[in-house]
Amino acid sequence: MFLISAFKRFSTASVLTFAGAVPFVFAAILMYWDLERLPLIGDVQKVIDVYGLVIVVFIAGSFWGISVNLAGKKRNALMIISNGLTLLTFFSYFWLKIIPFQLVLIFLLVALLLVDYWLYFLEVNTKEYVTLRLLVSIIVVGSLFVVFSS
Repeated sequence: MFLISAFKRFSTASVLTFAGAVPFVFAAILMYWDLERLPLIGDVQKVIDVYGLVIVVFIAGSFWGISVNLAGKKRNALMIISNGLTLLTFFSYFWLKIIPFQLVLIFLLVALLLVDYWLYFLEVNTKEYVTLRLLVSIIVVGSLFVVFSS
């Protein structure tokens, strides 16, 4: 009974947002234990790089959807940010080999969080949403630092 009432306090969006961080935490644990390759998964670092790429592009793409509810310069700015971060992620993954991709992901995730705060100040996002994004971003960025340093 307690578990059911505790679960009802969390929204589906909150549960799914935290669930999206699980692969990052799992990768950090594996890399910390020097388990860099797994039989079914392969190279843990490459898998988490691709997963991070997908997550960044997903969040950046959501800004495009949000932009349709804005007007003028704010709308244009959010569309440019959405496309710019998506293209930066793509090109960084394939061609920016001098910087480890985990560091690029950390930079991009912080940039996405800052955009979410900008949207909060525009009264597009709620305080609960940006708090959720901050918590999950801390978990993911911390996990990526562990993956990078291992």
